[in-house]
Amino acid sequence: MSIIVSTKPIIICIVGPSGSGKTTLARFLEKALDIPMLVSYTTRPKRDNEVDGVDHWFVTEDQMPSRDKMLAYTTFGGNHYWMPLSELSDKGVCTYVIDEKGLLDLNEHYGNDFNIFGVLIKRDINQLIAQVGEERVKRDLDRVQIPESDYSLVIENNGRIEDFLGESFKIFNNLF
Repeated sequence: MSIIVSTKPIIICIVGPSGSGKTTLARFLEKALDIPMLVSYTTRPKRDNEVDGVDHWFVTEDQMPSRDKMLAYTTFGGNHYWMPLSELSDKGVCTYVIDEKGLLDLNEHYGNDFNIFGVLIKRDINQLIAQVGEERVKRDLDRVQIPESDYSLVIENNGRIEDFLGESFKIFNNLF
């Protein structure tokens, strides 16, 4: 039985520091519960291990649409990140990996049009450093901070990945 019933499209916005498991969770929910994952666009250069259209759509600034055609927009590290509104045309429930600033922007501009379900993934700083390195962890300290109480759900990812995904499956399977 679903707990969340909405006549508006539902966007599960997954937020957390680099290396916390945001994308892993979104990809898992797509496979396990058939909840599609939105793939954001960015002007950031592609990293060696990233795949265009899977991790992000990597584009140039001149390919950016106007703000009124964007679902969410943020800048981070001097790069632009956004989601075109056209990506949501037929999705009832979807996930979107987004930063705090983008989540605030999404709520401000489209909070009346979508049911926005904010999920914070928390992870111990030492595990984050081991996952992505001290430089990226320090960079994340400059991000906008949203109080935990403002999220619909907070999930800790400090153990085995199997436990994190198993617990997440139980939570989301009961919600949707």
